[in-house]
Amino acid sequence: MKNFLIFIAFCCLSTWIYAQDTATEKHFIALYTVGEGWDMEKQPAEQPYFKEHSAFLSQLRKEKNIVIGARYSDTGMLVLKAKDLETVKKLLNQDIAIQNKLFNLIIHPFNPFYKGCVE
Repeated sequence: MKNFLIFIAFCCLSTWIYAQDTATEKHFIALYTVGEGWDMEKQPAEQPYFKEHSAFLSQLRKEKNIVIGARYSDTGMLVLKAKDLETVKKLLNQDIAIQNKLFNLIIHPFNPFYKGCVE
């Protein structure tokens, strides 16, 4: 009986710790529009820093920072998970395409009220 109670206590504790870890992660949405460095006469692959930007986003996907990425109209959109807004800003401002104004970047907290999946 004692071992059973210890097992139950351990399960409750591990569930509580896991819940605390996931509660610290928040969602953010990053919106990309073309910046003053974008040459309207060139295709995206011909833009300076575009290949580096693509490689940067690929790395963020591999590191599981990006939950989902999409485009709508002339806007690129990322949904990311991080502990806070400053972390997301620091992360995305490492992108050389942002640093060189190929894209404008706006970041907002994103609070899903209905969780699901997109496939």
